[in-house]
Amino acid sequence: MKKLLAFVFAAGLSLSLFAADFFKYAPITGNVKSYTETTFSIATRFGTLYRTPSAKIQHVFDSNGKEISSSELTPKDAVINTIAAKYDTAGNLVEQVCTSADGEVVWKSTNTFKSGLKVDSSEYDRKGTLRARTIYTYENNLLVDESSYDGDGALIWKTIYKYDENGRTSSVNEYNPDGSLSEKNVYNYTESGAIDSVSQIDAFAGKETSLVFRYGTNGVLNEITTYDSNKQVIKRTLLKYDAKGNINKISEYDVAEKFGTTVNELVAMSEYSFEYAGGASGADAK
Repeated sequence: MKKLLAFVFAAGLSLSLFAADFFKYAPITGNVKSYTETTFSIATRFGTLYRTPSAKIQHVFDSNGKEISSSELTPKDAVINTIAAKYDTAGNLVEQVCTSADGEVVWKSTNTFKSGLKVDSSEYDRKGTLRARTIYTYENNLLVDESSYDGDGALIWKTIYKYDENGRTSSVNEYNPDGSLSEKNVYNYTESGAIDSVSQIDAFAGKETSLVFRYGTNGVLNEITTYDSNKQVIKRTLLKYDAKGNINKISEYDVAEKFGTTVNELVAMSEYSFEYAGGASGADAK
């Protein structure tokens, strides 16, 4: 995913991409003090499916619901690194600093805001050297251009956003430094305004897919089904929630024809344990 900090990967920080976008469609609700995400590796041995914890990330929030830290943990809860966040008086995220378990700075990111809109994000390595900078451009308070550069000022990627008459995102096009298309996403909405489907084009891989969002009778997103260009189902992502309405499990299945039938193979899984103000947890909030 191009929008991640370029040097985060070099730093070895394991970010959770699996669930990153899902919270955009199913935002965290309630008075959450913290939550821990556990990612599992999936393997099959002698016909039996095994899941093994492979990574943990703990997110901590302040009394205003702002995330103030996130720590990457080993499966045995040893801290690998921690990202601490700072906000200005208006509640804008202005700084993030990643430190190792020994307290050494790994990287730092600073954001600049004007009229409540983020216009600049600069990223530095452990020595304070600028490694990347992203500049944001708006029209009518809507983000229309996101351009990222390396520390020398060379363009890394550019993203162009377009909107419908209701101000909803209609398309997001990502471009390579040479101006060629890298990825295109086109959004469609239900009558109630929820995401209905996203058509995706991966120009590099030459693939076209479509994501269809499925909701329960209560309007809660419970599945995203991925289709290939032939309108065949190739992936199913299932979401489950705790009693407070927050995601507590995401399971991803590959769908394929095998052994003369259609099979759903579990390929990825993450679980989320929430701690709420008052001492309730995701497990005992029911």
